[in-house]
Amino acid sequence: MNELGDERYAEGLEDYKEAVRANRQLAVALRGQGITEVADRFAYRAQVLQRKVYRLQRQTGRYLLSLFSSAIAGYGYRPMWTLGWYVGVIFVCALLYYLFGSEMSLADAFIGSVTAFHGRGLFNADLNNWQGAVASVEAFFGLVIEIAFIVTFTQRYFGR
Repeated sequence: MNELGDERYAEGLEDYKEAVRANRQLAVALRGQGITEVADRFAYRAQVLQRKVYRLQRQTGRYLLSLFSSAIAGYGYRPMWTLGWYVGVIFVCALLYYLFGSEMSLADAFIGSVTAFHGRGLFNADLNNWQGAVASVEAFFGLVIEIAFIVTFTQRYFGR
């Protein structure tokens, strides 16, 4: 079973609130019986439905934060997504450095990208040029992704 009837037949705000509550209660009951894998699936569905509740209630801030949490790590239930973002940002920025950089080898571009991602900046990068701007944006994304990575794995493997 992938979804509850409460979720399948929900039409309005109150129906979605009920579906969130039902998914959370089922997740707690399953976790109490030691069936954590299935419980996680229903807890994840509760988060997805809660995002829909935020949208219906026009709580834009909470909705956007929920959407971000879903995209970066699947609400903590998809920890490998964070690793995918990590690799993706480094790869894209390395390609930018290589394709549009000034005489930078591919290896140097990847080393520079990893360095910039972790907030150390690019060597020989001036903030007045585009490489400095890309390095700054990459460092910001790096910080956000590293925080999500730590939170996700801590939550996932040291208790929920």
